[in-house]
Amino acid sequence: MGGDNALVSWILAVVGSLFVAVLAVRGFGHWAKKEWGALITHMVGGAVVAVMVFTPTQAVTILKFVGAKIATVFTG
Repeated sequence: MGGDNALVSWILAVVGSLFVAVLAVRGFGHWAKKEWGALITHMVGGAVVAVMVFTPTQAVTILKFVGAKIATVFTG
């Protein structure tokens, strides 16, 4: 997850676990109130953040690729 650095891996594991716990609680709240749009938006946003937390190297690669494509649209 965090490469060779054990501290980074440990911090990412803790942050990821807290993120999953908050996601579950909030998702259950939206489900219980039948707020389907908020639930779906929350889950999609959660998936994006989960990719950033659990696979940071791949997330940076994806963001660089998307940024390069956006830059070519505006620069021609």
